[in-house]
Amino acid sequence: MAFMGVASKYAAISFPFVLLTVYLIQKVYLRTSRQLRFLDLEAKAPLYSHFTDTLSGLVTLRAFGWQHSLQETHYQLLDRSQRPFYFLYAVQRWLTLTLDLVVAGIAVLLITLAVTLRGDISAGYVGVALLNVIMFSQSIKLLVTFWTNLETHIGSIQRVKTFTETVQSEDLPTERDPIPPKWPAEGNIEFKSLFAEYR
Repeated sequence: MAFMGVASKYAAISFPFVLLTVYLIQKVYLRTSRQLRFLDLEAKAPLYSHFTDTLSGLVTLRAFGWQHSLQETHYQLLDRSQRPFYFLYAVQRWLTLTLDLVVAGIAVLLITLAVTLRGDISAGYVGVALLNVIMFSQSIKLLVTFWTNLETHIGSIQRVKTFTETVQSEDLPTERDPIPPKWPAEGNIEFKSLFAEYR
């Protein structure tokens, strides 16, 4: 942005507005993408649970011939799990389009100033400024995307921290009850009055 400001002091006046616009875009995108990321994780949990349950009972499922019904359930869960991901992808495309429009606005402003102030601005400065506008486009997209990913992952860490602080452990030393004195020392099976028949 400094090179663009050197090329035209009038373009430098727009920089606070551009930074404010990018900040507002990032703020809207961050809030939305964080919620969509959370929905995406929630939507995938039943799919993963169904998949692990299917793997653990695979022999039984094949023995009873339940593959087709479970496959249909799996497809439905897969479809439901992809909805938030699709919306997250659409919001990411919106971010790219919006930032490209901001950069296009900067380029139009720079070209307008270069044409209007032909005699006052060097052609070399204008060329460097246009090159930096193109590089600024990529840089600002990466900056906003990385910042949003950082915020999203920090939110994930916060959820894990909250979970570990609020949910009690299931293996506390105070939960170990003493064994009653009549508890058997070893496991034995004793049959009394048992009748069995095979046909």
